[in-house]
Amino acid sequence: MRKILFIALFLLGISNASMFGMVQEIVLNEMYSIIPLDDPEHDTVGGRPRPTQFRASISGNSLSVGAYTEMPAYVEVIDQATGEVVVEEEFVDEIEATIDQAGSYTIQIYSGNTIMTGEFEVE
Repeated sequence: MRKILFIALFLLGISNASMFGMVQEIVLNEMYSIIPLDDPEHDTVGGRPRPTQFRASISGNSLSVGAYTEMPAYVEVIDQATGEVVVEEEFVDEIEATIDQAGSYTIQIYSGNTIMTGEFEVE
């Protein structure tokens, strides 16, 4: 019974992480790619793909985006309620941006022949 209570409290803590100013990773999915990320061409270590080539996280209203592709990248953040583009920036490696209003957002990261997308909330 204690184990179940501990697991429940742990999961509750994870779901409330943004309330305490903790960084939440945004789950990114490959929307389009001429060469899938799991292709051996993307290999850097012993036959395994780099799962962290693209990353995004949110902490409060501060968005952090990384595209470690050794080429220019472009990020676009869209407010799901209005369809308005609230962030659009070109960058190399990493960028940080601030989301001014609470709501649900879609992020799209473009680099080379790959588009990664995800969804997140700002409270």
